[in-house]
Amino acid sequence: LVESDQIAGRVTAEAAALTGLAVGTPVVGGLFDVIASAIGSGVTRTGAASIIAGTWSINQVIIERPALDGPVFMSSSFDRTRYMAMENSATSAANLEWMVREFFADCEAGVSPFDLCCDLAASVEPSLGGPFYHPFLYGAQTDGNARAGFYGVAGWHTKAHLMRAVLEGVVFGHRRHVERLRAAGARFDEAVLSGGGSRSMLWPQIFADVLGVPVSVARSRETGALGAAIAAGTGVGLFADFAEGADAMARAERHYAPDPALADLYQQRYRVYQDISEAMTPIWKRMAALGVEA
Repeated sequence: LVESDQIAGRVTAEAAALTGLAVGTPVVGGLFDVIASAIGSGVTRTGAASIIAGTWSINQVIIERPALDGPVFMSSSFDRTRYMAMENSATSAANLEWMVREFFADCEAGVSPFDLCCDLAASVEPSLGGPFYHPFLYGAQTDGNARAGFYGVAGWHTKAHLMRAVLEGVVFGHRRHVERLRAAGARFDEAVLSGGGSRSMLWPQIFADVLGVPVSVARSRETGALGAAIAAGTGVGLFADFAEGADAMARAERHYAPDPALADLYQQRYRVYQDISEAMTPIWKRMAALGVEA
């Protein structure tokens, strides 16, 4: 075993012939992909948070000690002295990908269906009476029987209302994880957002409003690859540590501040989101027992 920034070996003649890499090129241990993404988005200080809105909802905070005051989904080493506390589940931007695949794949040429979905959502103001959405297409972290669903849909609601519900529902799922991290003692007061969901002009603002913290968006579109490059640079001595490498190579592209006027609205909507989830739990169990297609 080697540390993520230690040289594990060097490219052999045989490997060079197969890959085109130079003989003797140092090979560094490397990183867990979501840790690499955190570093590539510039998250390296204790108490800093990295949120990834990709296929999975990744919510991670750098901490000083591996043991927290309560349970979290998992912990990982970060560097030689610190750790990363994580709350993760398959409940994030995969929901938007599903909506695009099933309902927006035939949009006109030259138009991004992802942009179209976000533009639709942006055309509707946040409201207490809007529909709700649970992002459980692939189950919930603590309940494999959970399934996605729209709730509170009325005849006057449009595709735009449903798209806003999807974006909000995904962020409510992230908030659920963030609250578990905070309850366990992993504190943070700002976050960097990466992953496909960060490319939206609207979604990061919803993250800031729902989580109640400033949110920055990483400039890099491939933060995991950038984090791996930073680890490699650290391993060969270009950088003293991950923080120096991230300072040199990672940048924020946009910044979003939470809107205080929406704090109470989202607090109320989040409570209803949670109440619906609790009420649906026995129904999801019954559906699974009936053999509803998984």
